[in-house]
Order: sequence, then structure tokens, then C-alpha cells
Amino acid sequence: MPSPAALLGLTATALTTVTLCYAAVCAVSPWGTCLRCRHGGANRTCRACNGTGMRPRLGWQLLTHLRRTRHR
Repeated sequence: MPSPAALLGLTATALTTVTLCYAAVCAVSPWGTCLRCRHGGANRTCRACNGTGMRPRLGWQLLTHLRRTRHR
């Protein structure tokens, strides 16, 4: 059985890896499919995506927010 310190280190490494991979995905492709109209394609009455079928990813929204608030 691994020690608690080893499990903590493994968890921290896994969390860091997942976070960095998601940040890379958001930087390369900031647009994802709309969760509200994903199954039927673009719904022109969807308020979440304005009918485009694409929404900015949550990570991209967070990065944009941090950039805007940091420069104030």
C-alpha cells in the first residue's frame, strides 16, 4: 500500500497535468459546442450561444476574465 505522501504527490501531479492539458485545449480551440443545443445542432433561438451552436469554453472565459481584471 502506498504511503499517504506518495498518494498526495500522485494526486498533485495528476491534477497539474489535467489542468495544463485543459489550458492547452482552451488556448488552441477556445470554442466548444453549446451544451443547450448540442444534440440538435445550432438552434437559432438559443440564448446561450445566440444560435451559432458554439460557445467559448469555460477555461477560455476564465482566462479572458483574468486578463481583463489584471490590467486594471
